[in-house]
Amino acid sequence: MEAKEYYRFLLQRYYAGVATPAEEAELFAELGKQADDEEWVAMLNELHAHTPADPHYHPAEYEPLLQRILQQEPAARVRRLSRVRRWVAAAAVIVLLTAAGGYWLLHTRQAAPAGPVVAAADVQPGKNGAVLTLANGQQVVLDNREDGLISSAQGTQVILKNGQVEYQPSGTGEAVANTLHTPRGRKFRMQLPDGTLVWLNAASALTFPTAFTGTERKVELTGEAYFEVAKGKTPFVVALSNQASVTVLGTHFNISSYADDPGISTTLLEGAVRVDIPEYPSVLKPGQQLLFNKQAGTVALNRQVDTAAVMAWKNGILNFQDKKLTAVIAMIGRWYDIEVTYAGTPPDITFVGEIGSDVNLSSVLNFLKESGVAFRLENRTLIIGKQ
Repeated sequence: MEAKEYYRFLLQRYYAGVATPAEEAELFAELGKQADDEEWVAMLNELHAHTPADPHYHPAEYEPLLQRILQQEPAARVRRLSRVRRWVAAAAVIVLLTAAGGYWLLHTRQAAPAGPVVAAADVQPGKNGAVLTLANGQQVVLDNREDGLISSAQGTQVILKNGQVEYQPSGTGEAVANTLHTPRGRKFRMQLPDGTLVWLNAASALTFPTAFTGTERKVELTGEAYFEVAKGKTPFVVALSNQASVTVLGTHFNISSYADDPGISTTLLEGAVRVDIPEYPSVLKPGQQLLFNKQAGTVALNRQVDTAAVMAWKNGILNFQDKKLTAVIAMIGRWYDIEVTYAGTPPDITFVGEIGSDVNLSSVLNFLKESGVAFRLENRTLIIGKQ
């Protein structure tokens, strides 16, 4: 991305309290070089003005940051902006939890303002956004970017249109690799050069060429994505970790391949796919799901999966159907961009149900509390286990 865009991105992450130590050091090193740059003040004020709508941000950091930019005192001269806490009502939902042979039914209700779980520091849900890395190393932050041309090189135009990245051939040129990365708390949609549509879930990355040439259309995926593959004369191949890959000609399917998950799942909605796992090549039919346990090296075929539950993330739903606590917590951590740790062995709880992914973290954590799960939220770290 351009230098201004990049440092705006770092400033945003620091003000939201999620910058890494390396990002923080880089941000303040640049501030030291350009302390008199009025654009820094404008960027900070813009972030601060959005604080009422985004509790991710840490208003207490405003004055120290502004003083560091301006390098002047006293802090009393800094004008404080009024802030209004915005409560977000959670969607009504029924969730059935099963653990150790017992059952809990969380009855349908209309949620009130943030409850006792995290009343002092709620966390907003994720949203659309991503970082596009071009072949020359330039990074473009797509959060809240206006529609228009992003790049034109190697005979390909990269355009942002209606919240979707599109690759359009504009001439001849050498195909080079680009990567679309969705940080935690973000998801995004794109159209590949062949017309294939891809939805990336949070904490995922897709590497692809700016033009498909040769005997196959190959991309590399980490995390989770849903593909609607455009029909073509050459196979479309999704390369995964553990030497696994999925090959199709034209179809709709979902792949979940997070590094911290115990397995890789491929779910077919339409058409046909071949899943190539060492020693376990399989061809799926619509409605089937193949599960590969990375640790055990075993494969299981679900011949009739609930595809609506699999695709819930794409359709704005957090689906907990038949998921263990650890899987649910991993999902929450990615979408709300919080760290998760366990104090002791996680309880054996299986969830059934779903909730809109547009609700605040407190609405989700209330379900954990009522299920008997002990936890505490410290800043942006969720600690599961007894107090």
